[in-house]
Amino acid sequence: MLSNIFRNPELKRNAWLELKPNRVFALLGLITLAFIITATAMVKEDLSEYYKMAEFLMNTALFILYLITGIWGSKNAADAVADEINQKTWDRQRMSGQSPLTLTIGKIFGPTLLQWLGGLSAMLVYFCAALASENVGQSITNGLIYIALVLLMNLSSLLFSLLTITGSTQSAFSHAKINTTLFFILSVVGVGWLSFYLALIGEEKGAISWFGLIWNNLTILISLLIFIGWCFIGIHQNLRKELQYRNTQKYWLAFLVFTGLYFYGFTWNMPIYTSDYSTSYIDPQLFGLNAVYYHLALVCLVFFLLTQFLLIFERPTQNDYTLFLQALRKGQFKKTWQHAPLWFSVVLGLTLSLLLLFVLQIAGLAKHKLPLIFRELEILSFQHNFAWSYLALIFLVLRDVLMTRTLLYRSKYKNKVLSLALYYALIYWALPLLFMIGADHRVTAENYFLPFFEAVGWFSPVVLAGQALAAWWLHWRYFTSQTRTS
Repeated sequence: MLSNIFRNPELKRNAWLELKPNRVFALLGLITLAFIITATAMVKEDLSEYYKMAEFLMNTALFILYLITGIWGSKNAADAVADEINQKTWDRQRMSGQSPLTLTIGKIFGPTLLQWLGGLSAMLVYFCAALASENVGQSITNGLIYIALVLLMNLSSLLFSLLTITGSTQSAFSHAKINTTLFFILSVVGVGWLSFYLALIGEEKGAISWFGLIWNNLTILISLLIFIGWCFIGIHQNLRKELQYRNTQKYWLAFLVFTGLYFYGFTWNMPIYTSDYSTSYIDPQLFGLNAVYYHLALVCLVFFLLTQFLLIFERPTQNDYTLFLQALRKGQFKKTWQHAPLWFSVVLGLTLSLLLLFVLQIAGLAKHKLPLIFRELEILSFQHNFAWSYLALIFLVLRDVLMTRTLLYRSKYKNKVLSLALYYALIYWALPLLFMIGADHRVTAENYFLPFFEAVGWFSPVVLAGQALAAWWLHWRYFTSQTRTS
């Protein structure tokens, strides 16, 4: 396996382009200079118990890793395929006979060879300094976590850009320039926020449990490695499609099932107490259907955000989408799954989960009282009110699906993301704000546009169903006219 990796033609090509002696010596020289400046500044400081040389060196190494491999490397990763398309060399590379696995490894690590050389060189200093730190084991684990975060940042940059390129008109035979700056920013901000959040929840040890395990550095590292694996599979599947292989939905469905099970671990009912057994972090009364209820609520939140992300950035060709609609209308389920976009299965899972939540609430089988892990957030005056919010969310998602697909294929703008962004700004911010101003704050906009901020009444799903019906009419009118003209 290793010999195949080192014989990878994409890695060899990028090594010849990126690892030129002058570039390597310049980068390593700058990294060495950064450590010399840190050590010099440290010598001039008063050496207290907190300001230790090892800690300064470790912080400097992490900063270099994030700056060089994280930010710079993620931009190169996002451009790995886009630059090939912009330079009109992608079609030639697709016909080179490389396997999808070979191309995947080459596109992940090839454009970032120089950046990983610099980042890992800095981390070599980090691990040497970690041996002199107060807590050697924790410092080494933290270093591995940051390496995993940076790798996840690189992979997500490439995956986000491929999500827009693969199967769309921007792939082969395109005359439009592809700009990956947005995907690069999304990956840096997203993984940066994740690292901050993981560090924040790690400060309160034992406050969170995952399948009964204390949430600590080890579980964080395991989780990051798992999601790195899923990103690798996603990139591999996208490149398979670019190489004209036929993909199935099995990996995507497996990822959705895994996501549901993964987040179920945070609602695992195993009370964890403090050392004196005076306080329980997780409500021990979370049994049976109540545990199912909160698990579904958490999964719905994840699936809702994933749906909105895919509606914006997944852009198959209009021909593929038309084939999907035709198969769906004719009840050809096998053909429907073959042409189905990724958001379709997520919407199905989200709708089923919302319906189950609605039934649990309306039938009084589960109480909406958040346990201590959710900070006792009480948002209901009556037990059954929140049921209508779940029903309203189904129509809200259906409205967004129909409107975004219509705008995606009907809009004359070259930048499709801009037209979709305008829609979301209008429907989630401008219209609710104007509605609240026009109603003089007598009626809240949550009932008609944003049913997820507070409990709503039965009229909210009626209004959102009307919005979904209007979106369906626009969608049906456009695609019916397109079918007739074609």
